[in-house]
Amino acid sequence: MPLPLVERSKDEIADAIRKKISGFKGVESVKQVNVRISGKRLDVNVLVLLQNSSKERDPHKTSLGIEREIMKEYPDSRVIVSTEPAGKLEESVWNLVKDIAEGTPGSRGVHNIHIQRISGKLCVDLHLEVSANMTVKQAHEVADKVEKRIKAASLDVSDITVHIESASERVSRELAGVETELELFIEHAAKSLPEIKSVHDIKIRRFGDVLHLVLHCQFSPNLGIDKAHEISSRLEKEIRSAYPNIARIDVHEEPA
Repeated sequence: MPLPLVERSKDEIADAIRKKISGFKGVESVKQVNVRISGKRLDVNVLVLLQNSSKERDPHKTSLGIEREIMKEYPDSRVIVSTEPAGKLEESVWNLVKDIAEGTPGSRGVHNIHIQRISGKLCVDLHLEVSANMTVKQAHEVADKVEKRIKAASLDVSDITVHIESASERVSRELAGVETELELFIEHAAKSLPEIKSVHDIKIRRFGDVLHLVLHCQFSPNLGIDKAHEISSRLEKEIRSAYPNIARIDVHEEPA
């Protein structure tokens, strides 16, 4: 019987998960296991390399199987399994897809990127996160831009399927406890602004159904304060567009 989370470090849990799924059918190797403990809940992000030798390889089936294996051991966990092909071409396309999807305006992130080779061509399947405030038309316009950019960047890709998800829907499900997902969104949004060197001391306070957010952004010491305020305002706008129930955002600028 597994020990309670409070009695194990996240490194011990990550090692146990890595051993559990390393021999999973269709998996070449486990590239990355990230674990975060939030109270009694576990957030697990796994990245595995898939074998190229199996013609019957199904990335979705493999991901679901891995997720189920982890959930058996840690039933209260939230698990995200991403797969990456072991072949050099597939791996380079996987990285290309990730960069394009994350860098397209309107995108709030991407996960579960799957690549399969069918009749000599690559077929890409991905989950794209967008703001819950977008209309269906706006969300599909973002997905269409992602698809066109991927096809323009790689002639090896013949088919692309983009599944649209609401970034804030995933976060709202977590707001009853520790707001882990909101923190991850803020960190992701900050990475899209190169002037921000880091974001830290994120504090989320709840008052009924509204939230008060406080965070610290580090900038280059030589950056003008007006420019820093401008970048902070852009970050605040990104956060508000995804999470309208945040009533107040205080951003503190400081030198890196």
